[in-house]
Amino acid sequence: MIDFQLYVITDRKRCSPQPLLTVVSEILDAGVKAIQLREKDLDDKSLFKIAQPISVMCKDYGADFFINTNVQVAIDVGAAGVHLPDNEITVNHVREQAKSDILIGCSIHCGDSARKRDREGADFITYSPIYPTYNSPGVGIEGLQKIAEQVGIPLFALGGITSDRVNECLAAGASGIAVMSGIMSPTGAGDKLKEYLSELKTNSIL
Repeated sequence: MIDFQLYVITDRKRCSPQPLLTVVSEILDAGVKAIQLREKDLDDKSLFKIAQPISVMCKDYGADFFINTNVQVAIDVGAAGVHLPDNEITVNHVREQAKSDILIGCSIHCGDSARKRDREGADFITYSPIYPTYNSPGVGIEGLQKIAEQVGIPLFALGGITSDRVNECLAAGASGIAVMSGIMSPTGAGDKLKEYLSELKTNSIL
């Protein structure tokens, strides 16, 4: 069951020189309830090493912890779930490998992928980029609304989501928002997270 509206995605390089664990601790203190570890350049051993203490911390705070792509590491550290790239491994394959009620989130970038992941039984999807980024013009609020009308699972808006854009994302049909650069920072991560949580609380339509 997805009971969060803010999905924070890690980037230890954006946190530098502050250790990622310190930033994760800060945002957990600030009230985050879902974190995805997305350190795609790490090998299995290095990913496990950083994932294990974060998993323990998330459990202590009652937060859901997701591992990007690496199902085995998610199983080994007892994560709540995994997050899959667009149209790679299937949801059923992950459930068979995990042999548990693991939560599965999926990245999507078009309507076909959104409908496919919905049919497969994903627990939620992230759709990106909504707003312009350095390499994409973004799909816009209209694109977000179109996808929201096509799926029956929670949809998280991702890409250029600042706190002052939360309201229009929710109004367009998003169940919540996913954020990386807006929160991952060597300083002030907790305060930034609280701004998002405040906007979600004020504008929530759930």
